Amino acid sequence: MTKVGFVSLGCPKNLVDSEVMMGILARGGYELTPRADEAEVLVVNTCSFIEAAQKESVDAILEMAEHKKFGAAKKLIVAGCLVERFRAQILEQVPEVDAVVGTGEVERILEAVQGDLRVLPAAPPARVKSRSSGRTRLRMARI
Repeated sequence: MTKVGFVSLGCPKNLVDSEVMMGILARGGYELTPRADEAEVLVVNTCSFIEAAQKESVDAILEMAEHKKFGAAKKLIVAGCLVERFRAQILEQVPEVDAVVGTGEVERILEAVQGDLRVLPAAPPARVKSRSSGRTRLRMARI
């Protein structure tokens, strides 16, 4: 059974997103491990809210990349807010990253782990317009 390790950084929403991804993978037959040195797949769920969080996220990605270079890890996936802001840069500047999963793509973690995906194509978010006239939006803004 393939072992997957997670690093979850940032806010409580990231923790929930990590838990959801772990649940999807566990249901998919993957074994979760808290030890990065045992994991064959590493997922870093990042934060980019402030500059310090971005630095912590980049440091964690680079640390996990070392496990891919010299350890048991065969795949490195970066998820979360940093992906939303810097998707192209992550893929260009960190060749050890095999796939990226944005905040709206959490349910696609299984595809990222199983596939040879470098980039998950971002699906447009579902949207329902609540109002049709600009005047209504202005009135709502003044309330």
